[in-house]
Amino acid sequence: MNEQLARDLERDIATDPRTNELGIRVQVRGDHLVVSGEVASEERRGTVLEVVREHEPGLEIIDHIMLSAEPGPGGPGHEKIDPPQRS
Repeated sequence: MNEQLARDLERDIATDPRTNELGIRVQVRGDHLVVSGEVASEERRGTVLEVVREHEPGLEIIDHIMLSAEPGPGGPGHEKIDPPQRS
């Protein structure tokens, strides 16, 4: 049952249009859900946890989600490369 609940939550996180996160893992430990993986932003982490809470509102969530070290295109610290100019 715990294994099925974890797989159902991972599927919901992967298929929910707000998240579409494939790298999130969920483990059920007693009355706790341990959510781990990596996301691109703090906002995305919050959305993943929101999806988990909607699915299982009665269980305590332990957040082990990490933020990606590499900023996405256009993010802070990301070098902008101009396309070659035609002459």
